[in-house]
Amino acid sequence: MLVMELGILLIPLTLVFVPCRRIVLFLKRLQEFHRSITHPSFTSADMLSRFSSLNSMALML
Repeated sequence: MLVMELGILLIPLTLVFVPCRRIVLFLKRLQEFHRSITHPSFTSADMLSRFSSLNSMALML
């Protein structure tokens, strides 16, 4: 009887908490993606000059 009562309580809770956990992980990944776009880690002049030369090479092709 106790197992059945725990199952009645446990199954709906897992149906609620598992999607919430997935949503939280998805939002965390979206925030990391947004942070990587808005705050690029390559701020050195060397990296920027490499990208500008790549852009001019693409225009020549």
